[in-house]
Amino acid sequence: MKLLLRLLLIALMTYFLLGFLPWWTMALLAGFAGFLIPGSGLNSFISGFLGGGLVWLYMSWMIDNETQSILTDKMVQLFPIDDTNLLILGTGLLGGLVAGFGALTGTSFRQIFMKKKKRSLYN
Repeated sequence: MKLLLRLLLIALMTYFLLGFLPWWTMALLAGFAGFLIPGSGLNSFISGFLGGGLVWLYMSWMIDNETQSILTDKMVQLFPIDDTNLLILGTGLLGGLVAGFGALTGTSFRQIFMKKKKRSLYN
């Protein structure tokens, strides 16, 4: 449940705020969500990766459709890639990695300030 809540929070903040803020603030937003909603490291990374990656994938696909692939065709000429869809998938992967590591950093930052429970001999 926390995974879905963190994923939705990251996706919504990324979608609505990246129109006004630079691209790297997605890592800060994901870190904020990872700090607010506790979870394990892998859980936080997966929610950040899916939340940020799906938003970047959707936004790059929408830009590609609205501009009739003008920008992606020019980008394909610069990189050794033959397909524009592969460039869009790479953009989603890059956005997912940025948000995933941001959420992992937020969760790790939260764990710095939490006290560890003493383990009993019988637990």
